[in-house]
Amino acid sequence: MKRTAVLILIVGALSAGAVLAHATPPSGVAGGPILARGTAAETLVIGTPRTMTVTKQVKIRVGDKVVTRSVKVRVASVQPFLTCGGSTACETVVQQVTINPGGHTGWHTHPGPTFVAVAQGEGTLYHSDQAGCPGHKFGTSSGFFQPSADIHLLRNESSAPLVIYAFYVLPAGTANSALRTDRPAPPGCPNVP
Repeated sequence: MKRTAVLILIVGALSAGAVLAHATPPSGVAGGPILARGTAAETLVIGTPRTMTVTKQVKIRVGDKVVTRSVKVRVASVQPFLTCGGSTACETVVQQVTINPGGHTGWHTHPGPTFVAVAQGEGTLYHSDQAGCPGHKFGTSSGFFQPSADIHLLRNESSAPLVIYAFYVLPAGTANSALRTDRPAPPGCPNVP
């Protein structure tokens, strides 16, 4: 009965003109060994810096009177991507990834923020959230940061292998097989696989 219901839903969606999005798996990626894995129990906040305006009530004594005034103060803050500490431990993983010439990672996201260092070669990083999905090149000894929700693709457009090291900060219990989630090719990125 359940199979029939699922089949009816699929056929109904197709006949209604629904568009099925297909994930874009990696191509030309040679290996990706996990080099190290550990648990970070310290308090840690990873996020984007921002400035906030905070309003506080201030009491000032003027002669025999106490006057209350509202004061606005701009303070530095962080919009967190991931917070670890206390009862919420995080895990860290270091992975080496080699992308052969012409290869790419496929469009994907990660379950937590990722820091990438380019050890060898040059890669072009594409983000789905930028108009036209322009590529940004990263060569040997450079690096970049990927927020967890950012759909992106790294492509080796050179004639030499691209070797990167990815440092993931993940929610506790994330399996090695779940370091990435394949995503469909964004509609605004027509020239990127």
